[in-house]
Amino acid sequence: ISEIRHRGSSGINAEYGGKKIEKFPEDIFELRRNLRTLDLSRNRLEELPDDIGCLQMLRTLKLEDNQIGVLPKPMGNLGKLEALHLTGNPLMDWPTQIHRCTNIKHLDLSRCRISEIPDSISCLKKLDYLCLSNNRIQRIPEGMCDLKLVEIDLNQNEVAVIPSAFTKNESLRVLRLDYNSITIAGIPNEILADTTISTLSLEGNPLDVRKFREMAGYDKYLERYAATKRKCD
Repeated sequence: ISEIRHRGSSGINAEYGGKKIEKFPEDIFELRRNLRTLDLSRNRLEELPDDIGCLQMLRTLKLEDNQIGVLPKPMGNLGKLEALHLTGNPLMDWPTQIHRCTNIKHLDLSRCRISEIPDSISCLKKLDYLCLSNNRIQRIPEGMCDLKLVEIDLNQNEVAVIPSAFTKNESLRVLRLDYNSITIAGIPNEILADTTISTLSLEGNPLDVRKFREMAGYDKYLERYAATKRKCD
């Protein structure tokens, strides 16, 4: 198989990115016992076969920039999957099939035309990075606040309110909400005073920056931001 690169004890990476593929390569299933990474990004796939559920050793699945509208139910059988990249596919609806993939840590659903995040996202207990930028999302559900996410990217959506329930997440460091619909009324004081967020990105929102800096808790947020910046420097 010409598109395969071996990595010894860590398993096999199958690289099919940018090959203008229109149909899922059947020869991939010959590698199901050792396949760890599958890259099918930047192709012309419109669907995935049900048999994808047999790739149970898969850790990383890259499907960016295809034409996939619906994920097959057997996707939920990928129990060892840790990273799923679906950016740029016309999913429209949230892919609940992945909720059985409880080992996912990195999930990218940017540019997928998604309008709603279900509360059942709370099933993804190990998720630490979530990218949902460039969608049509208006509301952040309670279930998302229950997760131990470290970074959330919701840039370029339609979110108007930041839930105060994020105070329950003691892992959250980065919350990106550039170019949404957030006003001062949509930012609870607790987000600034009582969370672990050290980077709260709000560029391009219809809020008064002066009033934002006068909010109770802003000084505490600024301390966390400065401490993080010092570490990076």
